Amino acid sequence: MKRVLELTFKTSLDKTFTLQIQNPKADLSSDIVENAMNKIMNLNLFNLNKGELVSIHSAQYIERNTRQLIK
Repeated sequence: MKRVLELTFKTSLDKTFTLQIQNPKADLSSDIVENAMNKIMNLNLFNLNKGELVSIHSAQYIERNTRQLIK
């Protein structure tokens, strides 16, 4: 099973920006994720056409199972 942590931010132009982190730790609390998202916003790491990151929109784990049918 593949797991991704998807972090979604609101931008200054009222758009969303999504960051996907591959293979995250499974036991991250909402407080840890929220603190990390605030740090990402404060560091201004991304030069986006959608505007600057201004707030947290959401965070979620996405898990995907793949079952191959034909090789």
